[in-house]
Amino acid sequence: MRNGKKKHKNEKLTIILIPNSGNRAKRLSLTYRQIKGAIMAVAFLSFLLVLAGVNIYQGRQAVSEAKRIKSQHEQQQQQVMELNNKLLEMEKQRERIEERQEQVRKLVGVSSSLTPTATPSRGGVDRNSRTGGTRDLREISAEISNLQYLMDEQEMEILQLLNHAQTNIDQLKAIPNYWPVVGRITSTFGYRQSPFGRSREFHDGLDIAAPYGTEIRAAADGVVIQSNRVPGWGRIVKISHGNGVVTSYAHNSTNLVKKGDRVTKGSVIAKVGSSGRSTGPHVHFTIEKNGKPVDPLLYLP
Repeated sequence: MRNGKKKHKNEKLTIILIPNSGNRAKRLSLTYRQIKGAIMAVAFLSFLLVLAGVNIYQGRQAVSEAKRIKSQHEQQQQQVMELNNKLLEMEKQRERIEERQEQVRKLVGVSSSLTPTATPSRGGVDRNSRTGGTRDLREISAEISNLQYLMDEQEMEILQLLNHAQTNIDQLKAIPNYWPVVGRITSTFGYRQSPFGRSREFHDGLDIAAPYGTEIRAAADGVVIQSNRVPGWGRIVKISHGNGVVTSYAHNSTNLVKKGDRVTKGSVIAKVGSSGRSTGPHVHFTIEKNGKPVDPLLYLP
């Protein structure tokens, strides 16, 4: 029985190879043991090739993933740096806004306690929180959004304060407190002895003597409502300053503005003369409030 098995293992398999060219056929004889060994060798080599292919593929995947992670990390680092820089710029901008706010408050005369400012409860940022290393992008983005909200609020406040300040400045510019000429007051507001007789009369303004041709300047911002020659007053200019306030400049030698002109405080509107009923070169300066004359010295410094 054993001899039969051994004989079977030693049997050979003959393979005849016949070329198409008609050359002599070739015989290849292999034992079953050799065939089995060849099959196992091919299978083992195939396994090794597959294993090597899997390892190469996994290695390439790992390298690609490492590159992707490295690139993503570098991008995040760049974004963190840009966000931190932007945050610093926004904080500097907020500080500038607060400085301007304080300047406007002083200009307007509003106490800083009456206007909102950035406090920790409103999301104020502690610079020291940025020194502990790289922070999460979401944390920085939320902080930037909070700062932007604060600055938007502050910009609205500044705009309101500036509008208030501008209104106050416009009102100040419309107050007739600028001397029309520099000269000697020859007659004040109120009752006086008439220079043309012995009777007493009411003098509704100031007479300010000055050399002939001296420039006469507007006492405040306003609009010219009259510029002509009137009997008794000679050449006269009247300016409306709003809120029922009107100033007049009479006895001029020349009027330099016309009706409808907008003038500013201190701008030249006429020149000193002695036109009309006058005793010498001077300007007759009057201030009316709601149609009634008031003492100009109540306005002039």
